[in-house]
Amino acid sequence: MSLGNIFHNLKTNYSSRVDDILNDVYIPCFQNSSRYYRGTAYFRTSVLELYRESVLGFCKKDGAKISILTSTEVMPSDAEDIILGYKLRDLELSLESLLLDEETNIAAKFVCALIASKKLDIHVVKGPLYHDKVGFFSDDQNKCVAFTGSGNETIPGISKDKNFERYVLSWSGHVGFSSYGENWKRELIDAIDHGIYADAEIFRFDELSDYFMQKFDIPTNTDEIIQLFQPDFMYFDYDLLSKNGPQPHQIQAFNGWRENSMFGFFEHATGTYKTATGLMCADSFLRDLDYVVISTPRKIISENWGRLIGNCFSKEISLIRCWSDYKDWHSEAINTVNSGRKAIFVFVNDTLWSKQGLSFLKILRDEFLLIADETHRWQDSRSEEFLDIIQPKARLALTAKLSEPGLEADVEHLLDYFAVTKDGQIYYDNLDLSYAIREGFLREYHYDLVVLKPKIPLDEFSNPEIISEVWSDFVEKKRAYSPHKIVEKLNDFNRVLAYTGPKIDHAVEMLEETQRIWLLDNSMTGIFKKVTGNENQKSRHRIIKQFNLGNVRSLVAIKVLDEGVSLPISDVAIMTTSTTSHRQWIQRRGRVLRKENPADDSKAMIVDFILDISSFHDNIRQRFLDTYHSETNRILEFGGLSLSGIDQSRSILHDCGWFV
Repeated sequence: MSLGNIFHNLKTNYSSRVDDILNDVYIPCFQNSSRYYRGTAYFRTSVLELYRESVLGFCKKDGAKISILTSTEVMPSDAEDIILGYKLRDLELSLESLLLDEETNIAAKFVCALIASKKLDIHVVKGPLYHDKVGFFSDDQNKCVAFTGSGNETIPGISKDKNFERYVLSWSGHVGFSSYGENWKRELIDAIDHGIYADAEIFRFDELSDYFMQKFDIPTNTDEIIQLFQPDFMYFDYDLLSKNGPQPHQIQAFNGWRENSMFGFFEHATGTYKTATGLMCADSFLRDLDYVVISTPRKIISENWGRLIGNCFSKEISLIRCWSDYKDWHSEAINTVNSGRKAIFVFVNDTLWSKQGLSFLKILRDEFLLIADETHRWQDSRSEEFLDIIQPKARLALTAKLSEPGLEADVEHLLDYFAVTKDGQIYYDNLDLSYAIREGFLREYHYDLVVLKPKIPLDEFSNPEIISEVWSDFVEKKRAYSPHKIVEKLNDFNRVLAYTGPKIDHAVEMLEETQRIWLLDNSMTGIFKKVTGNENQKSRHRIIKQFNLGNVRSLVAIKVLDEGVSLPISDVAIMTTSTTSHRQWIQRRGRVLRKENPADDSKAMIVDFILDISSFHDNIRQRFLDTYHSETNRILEFGGLSLSGIDQSRSILHDCGWFV
């Protein structure tokens, strides 16, 4: 539809005494446009009920949006409903799902649904009363109907015989449009889109939430309202996993996946409960169909999924562990299918991609949900046959970081497979680390960058071959210094996680040295443990649980805790090992940022190391910069998101000769 279809029906002047402004102007314009801007001294949410059906039709159009500019003189109940709408917006709910709930469907609450689904924005002029009364409708062909008049955006303002109001209209092609209609349009665009209106300040309504809450004594706790839109679980008991319940970012991701025909890709920062979000999706799928297949790159990660499923899912759901060293998995899986029971099959990728794995999946006839954890590990030639021949009904990909910088094109096939439906719709939900920290999903952290000096004599600094020797010495120094740092931090924090490696001997050495230093400084013996991958599942789980409780004071780990393991809350992370993998940086950092509960305001600490190369000759220093440039990238990224700030990291790098 186009506004050009109704120009011949419009007059240039309307009066509420003789004209039906609602049916003659508003409703036809809503039906034939996709954008509506309105500036008015007074806006009442109840007015939306007058043209509710027209707005619903309007909102079905691509890019449809209503933007209102008004004063801060709103009704208390309206302010509460508008604030609620913006709170619900974080959940990424569709207008259709919002209208199914009574809370956002009745009368003036309609405004909540429109705002939450991003179809409506309310802007206010803070300070003097906003007096202008203008508006315009526009369509995708740049046709426009603009108006000014004495009516406000209230029921009396646009209802026949309720009040005496005048409207003057102008539209594209009308002789007066360029002289005054264009001015009304420009005024609203400047004010709403660019914040320009005389000398007044303009804010989106939610930017002044605190002001309205204080002014009208609106309750600040919206948890109960958000819970109205949480998934209603049938087999999954989230409370057994966390007493805090699903968080807004999880509900947002879940709803988006469900509305995209159960196809989706979640790139969520480490520590934001990706596994739990995946289990929410599994429960939803099992309401109607019988099988969920979960696959991870390593047995230790699959064991973690199996443990959580066993703890949190009803016994109505069979759990089958599918990996190569469990020889009977195939027959147990087939027997479960033949029994007619609903089931979750947890695989390791190697087994899933094997001939035996593929043959089993064919029995399911694609009537299953595939959840691929750590999906970046699907960049593997062995997965190619799987992607070509297995087409499950529902799909979900989970990862903390899909691709390394500059390699985004290498994973397009994974996005196409997991996130794009047959009709071309895509759902990709991103929750990066900076956003997760800023929004309070993860803890803030301090960044302690320790400078270590090289021991090589200065007369050898001109020898290019010395670079690898100096770096090896630096790596050894980090491991030797870390036990001192562990003991130092345990004076102020409860739990310290140290990453060492890549050998088990490294973990043993660090553990023994930590114990020795601790005994020199403390009369009471501390408890320190290691997690290397050699422990069995029960032993590893017991160690991690004791660390979470604070009984194990320090945990030394090699790569086994980098990804996919439900590592508990730690207070300090010590980065003894360097890595060139950007993905590995963020996974290790995210481990220490997880919160005990949403209200947790404690701060974490990350301890990292930098080699001082300032005394090297320029040509040798340049070799270090070229060879180990990932060091500066990591330090700048860690520092940039920390409470310590990027300037501190830059200053230390500069003083140490790593010019950036």
